[in-house]
Amino acid sequence: MNLWNKKAKSYARYSSNLNEIQKATFAKLGSLQGKIVVDIGCGSGVWTLHLAQKAKSVLGVDSSSAMLEILQEDAKTHAISNIKTLNLDFENFYKNNNTNFDLAFLSMSPALQNEKDYKAFLSLASKKVYLGWASRRKSSFLDPIFEHFNTHFKGFYEEDLQSFLNVQSIPYEYEIFNEIRVVKRDKDSAIENALWHLSMNGINANKQELESFVKDEVEEIIEAKIKLLIID
Repeated sequence: MNLWNKKAKSYARYSSNLNEIQKATFAKLGSLQGKIVVDIGCGSGVWTLHLAQKAKSVLGVDSSSAMLEILQEDAKTHAISNIKTLNLDFENFYKNNNTNFDLAFLSMSPALQNEKDYKAFLSLASKKVYLGWASRRKSSFLDPIFEHFNTHFKGFYEEDLQSFLNVQSIPYEYEIFNEIRVVKRDKDSAIENALWHLSMNGINANKQELESFVKDEVEEIIEAKIKLLIID
């Protein structure tokens, strides 16, 4: 089973209110009027629906069918009709893509894994936007569990698109955002979240193993540094 399908039901969904990172990113992007956009690893459409309201059209690409179903449901709810979706991983998408986009967008997605992926992403459009972890995310709830299982948050990559741009001397605009947020979950939801993260790290744990970490409702404090790269 695609682990992102399993995560979809509890994943963040589109909100009509822009958060601070979204506000800053769109301010830097300027007008998208008349532009054709591709959103790689679009997930549930947290960014996709905002992009669609500013652009001519958006293609959302994601390997999770459950995420795309949520995106389509929210687009319908908000009467946003200029979004198409493709249920593909990034490699299968770019190998068969013949469209020249105006903007290629990627936010917090593990879609880019190697040099071939970096080159393919950069070739999709005249302007590229990449949002990713600038350092390993800290979680008051998950970090002790990761330590217990001798692992750590895997969303941060020491080598990523930015590393490739630096090696290739490709110029880009750069900004880092500091984010602190509090997430409250009931006991069962917290355990399911922890099990999902462990599964992403290749660790098969069970609920009983996590009981000692979750006594009741969990108030998780998440601290993160998120980087924005804009490549013209």
